[in-house]
Amino acid sequence: MSHFWATYIDLIQSIGFTSLLVIVIFITRKLFLDNKKDFYINAVKIEVDD
Repeated sequence: MSHFWATYIDLIQSIGFTSLLVIVIFITRKLFLDNKKDFYINAVKIEVDD
């Protein structure tokens, strides 16, 4: 295997690893942020008619 092909394979592996890492980080952030939204209570204005 020549040096060119070894460098090309390393580049492809680096791009693949980086993209997988970004996807995992995005999914974990999405899960944790959605989890925190469930515990949030909005303020509600109540009007009483006499």
